Amino acid sequence: MAQTDSVQLARQFEFVKILNENPLNKSLNLLGKIDGQDAIIIAEKSAFDATPEALAVFTAPTTLEKIKENGQNDIYHWFLANFHHENNGESRHDLKFTLIHPATAKHIAKYSKQTLRMVTETAEIYRDHVKSYIDAQRGDGRINWVYNILDKKKEADRIIYEDEDKETGFILAPDLKWDRVTMGSLYCLAVVHRRDIASIRDLRKKDVGWLKEMKKKMLAGTCAAYPGMEEDKLRIYIHYQPSYYHFHVHVVALDFEGGLGQSAGKAILLDDAIARLEEMAGDENAGFEKSSFTYFLGEESELWQNVFAKIKAGNNE
Repeated sequence: MAQTDSVQLARQFEFVKILNENPLNKSLNLLGKIDGQDAIIIAEKSAFDATPEALAVFTAPTTLEKIKENGQNDIYHWFLANFHHENNGESRHDLKFTLIHPATAKHIAKYSKQTLRMVTETAEIYRDHVKSYIDAQRGDGRINWVYNILDKKKEADRIIYEDEDKETGFILAPDLKWDRVTMGSLYCLAVVHRRDIASIRDLRKKDVGWLKEMKKKMLAGTCAAYPGMEEDKLRIYIHYQPSYYHFHVHVVALDFEGGLGQSAGKAILLDDAIARLEEMAGDENAGFEKSSFTYFLGEESELWQNVFAKIKAGNNE
């Protein structure tokens, strides 16, 4: 078929319905008709233009059109903007971007392309190396932005559910990377009021009842805030290692494809964590501090460079 014939064929497509959409890959599968026959279009947004001319909008952000602040907390700023005007002269937001300022060396490493490594963190490695690293990440104001949320100094208008109890309660709010419109990419975070739990490592058998009750409230709160969402269409998990060391839980639509953030070696289903605690030997104070965890790290991360790379080098000597 000649190219012109193919173009004409595509122009005859009559939309019927959306078959599937992938918010992560920015793709749509559309069902339609051409000459009375079923036809499918698989549409994907093209990759960013990385030429110097195109990137000039970021070197001089004032050239970005219709910038709107979507939120701000500490050094993090979230915006909606658009590159181009529509043909009718009206513009719409077609870009979401985050500004981190001032950015630290850790931020730069985190957002740089890097090789990943699988590591196993034993109880001994956690005790001798990782725990001190986690404690350091909680100091020097590094998680002040989390406390701003808990103290309602920031993002209070985004809260969709709160249990105000300072020992068992939490705040549930949509993550700022979700547009709060597309249910297939629903993404919320539950941040606990307790400040003594940095990660899964700090959970104990005595926390099982609390975790189960919190899960019930997270599911109910999310579904109440977003009618049409159902509890069995949600995935609830925690990260190890997490991106910040104040215990929080991810509440995400099953349809959302979260890439590495939902993959083995990063995400742990909350139900699985609860089951492991229930099956664990010992009294109510037994917990994950004596467990081993296998996960991946980037080669630019502090944990890889300061802990696991050195362990690997020592094992190879």
